[in-house]
Amino acid sequence: MDILLRRAVRFSAGVAWFSFVLAPIVLIVMGSFGEKWFGTLFPTGFTLSWYADLFSKRMYVRAMGMSLLVASLAVVINAFVGVLSVYAVSVLRVRWLRRVFDFVILLPIAIPPVVMGLGLVQAFNWTSFSLVGTWQLLLGAHLVYTLPFMLRPLMANMEMLDWNTLEEAGISLGASPLFLATRVLVPNLLPGLFSGAIMTFAMSLGEFQLAVMVTGSTSQTYPVVLYQAFYVSTGFACAATTLLVLFGILSLGAVISLGRWFGAGRARFVLDG
Repeated sequence: MDILLRRAVRFSAGVAWFSFVLAPIVLIVMGSFGEKWFGTLFPTGFTLSWYADLFSKRMYVRAMGMSLLVASLAVVINAFVGVLSVYAVSVLRVRWLRRVFDFVILLPIAIPPVVMGLGLVQAFNWTSFSLVGTWQLLLGAHLVYTLPFMLRPLMANMEMLDWNTLEEAGISLGASPLFLATRVLVPNLLPGLFSGAIMTFAMSLGEFQLAVMVTGSTSQTYPVVLYQAFYVSTGFACAATTLLVLFGILSLGAVISLGRWFGAGRARFVLDG
């Protein structure tokens, strides 16, 4: 009886999860290939014209290019800042520095994007000089918002290393600080760097609340124009949403694959050693 009850609970939980999470995604994908979707549960007809329109309209192509540019720059800059930060926290071992580091990691939870966006608009909107509506302010906002997603995996990776021993061994062998940084530290942090880069890229690519507040007509990102597309055509909006969901799924799959790959490589290294 207990086994039947457990199976019933698991089945009910699976149905509820599918209904509230997967079902809307499935409907959006179906709507991206439907000719009409009005007043019915499922779209009617089949067409690829929505995807053709998506890649032919200059506004959407430009918005996707802006999103990819900002996300790529956020990955590169945050990777550089992240490596320096985890090195400083690990080597200096100062209590207040670690507290600041932990606070930065909690920023996306402690400070909502709307509050962060309002602060940026007020801070950089002066009478003689304003960055509101520029891609530079958008990049700065994404750097602050996505930095914790780079710092967390990097610090987890750094805590697995006995860096003090590695550094002392390198210095005793005559290695320069540049050699230690580029040939020892960074290669050992590659798992955290890859995971943080993918998470940073995915979070920046799909971020909406900050972008809609600080961008202008020439710096709009893909999620912003995607929101506007829902007022134009349902099929077109579904096609644009499906593309964004695809990017998210690919990013998640990349994180899982990297975790398994690095885990398997570490296991083989231990066995061979």
